Amino acid sequence: MEMIPMLFQKDLSSVSGYRILVLSPITSPSHTNFFKPVVRELAERGHQVTYWNGLKTSNDVRNNKTNLEILYSHEMERFNSDHNMRFDDQNAMLTLLTFPRRAELYCKILVQDPIYHQLRNSTKRYDLIIMESFFNECALPLVRKFDVPFVYMMGLAPSPWLLDALGSSIAFDHVPHSGSNYRNEMNLWQRTYNTFSWMVILYFYRFFVMPAFERHSFEVLKLENQSFVMETEREYLSLAIVNTHFSINYQYPTSPAVIQAGGLQCVPPKSLPRDLESFVDGSGDAGFIIVSFGSILRGIDMPVNVRSLFLSTFAKLPQRVLWKWEEPPGEDEMIPPNVKLLPWMPQQDLLGHPKIRLFITHGGLFSIQEAVYHGVPFIALPVFSDQPINAQKADDDGYAIRLDWDNLTDEILFNAIQRILSDPRYIERIEQVSAVMRDQIDSPLERAVYWIEYVIRHRGAPHLRAASRKLSLFQRYLFDVTLVVVIVGFLAIYAVLLLLRRFSGKVEKPKKMWRNRQRRL
Repeated sequence: MEMIPMLFQKDLSSVSGYRILVLSPITSPSHTNFFKPVVRELAERGHQVTYWNGLKTSNDVRNNKTNLEILYSHEMERFNSDHNMRFDDQNAMLTLLTFPRRAELYCKILVQDPIYHQLRNSTKRYDLIIMESFFNECALPLVRKFDVPFVYMMGLAPSPWLLDALGSSIAFDHVPHSGSNYRNEMNLWQRTYNTFSWMVILYFYRFFVMPAFERHSFEVLKLENQSFVMETEREYLSLAIVNTHFSINYQYPTSPAVIQAGGLQCVPPKSLPRDLESFVDGSGDAGFIIVSFGSILRGIDMPVNVRSLFLSTFAKLPQRVLWKWEEPPGEDEMIPPNVKLLPWMPQQDLLGHPKIRLFITHGGLFSIQEAVYHGVPFIALPVFSDQPINAQKADDDGYAIRLDWDNLTDEILFNAIQRILSDPRYIERIEQVSAVMRDQIDSPLERAVYWIEYVIRHRGAPHLRAASRKLSLFQRYLFDVTLVVVIVGFLAIYAVLLLLRRFSGKVEKPKKMWRNRQRRL
């Protein structure tokens, strides 16, 4: 990443080889991309790193390092290859309702894995644990087993329960909840609904999802403490490294224990394989378009009528199209000659190619970051999770067009493509945002590694953690104070009314006496 030069160089000789355990058993290919650069850099700096990745780790991470131990389980990779998320999972609240069931499933898979038991029985000592925060809570007994501080890493914007664990503000007033269509400027009704929704999500996670983790772990691992998630986080959690940056995401008023390292995975493009280079180079001045809906959603799971809509639209274009499509198309599907299907594509290398014109995406945070980094406008068709608000903000900021699956037609898709290709404002705007994203005093990777080492140097850095993490949500957002103010205000008004009534009664009595005297006279 091209950044403003650092004001100083870190003295690497002062870094003693720390022993670091990195846990990412429940993951996805895109989220793994947030971990691999950190693991590789920690090993490059001489630390003894043990990395449990739920997917097979490529050789570029290993890099023949003897101080990097990779733990791998075939069963875990098979599980992480398909998280059973589909294109029709578009209702955020309904998706949230599946979390307890998913928590128990993920917990069952995790604690039965041989790698987990290998770590449970290990006699090694570590200085720090780094853990992927999403659905890996059943790995928290390892934190207690090794009795060391730990750092959460999250390849998304910080979840409300993660901010809650750190005592950091969620900013109900200007951060719309995931899955909403709100912007950061909300009216009274929207702020009311947003606050209520966030509170429902938080309490649902606390009272239904966390107990699902704890219940299964208690039964399988015979844990004595049935509330180990919250207590372990409260005692051992030092900070969280999250995948956000103010150039792309809504602004989070976070505490010092939340480190924003958005775009950590973004790198300059490399040369394309010969067959891909030949295909895109043959596009001429028209250039090419890439289509990808991430690593969790698979092109093969797209409804047939929607796939046909895309293909018929692409057939009208002079541009060539590269589409990430994991399996061969059906025999009855006609693929236009300007469309090439790929089971996997080097997305950043394609986004950095001079002939790229447009990106069609699901609006995942990684894809948006890479599009902004390489300066490519895009069309976003969000499905679930944070994708709707990611797409909405990009649309509001003027470098993307958000479309919705429910009202998608070939005419709407074709017109959106033509708007971006013909209107120079989209490319101008994304180049401006790209310049903001790149203009940082240090790279996101340097920032993440610095704070990881900082936590070890300062023995968990307890001074970073806000005392408010010990308060309930009701207390942290001053609802109790508001209630006291309302009650005291009501009592004060009631007391004033009583005094006025009593005073008016005393004044009225002499008046009646004077009138009676006047009548007698």
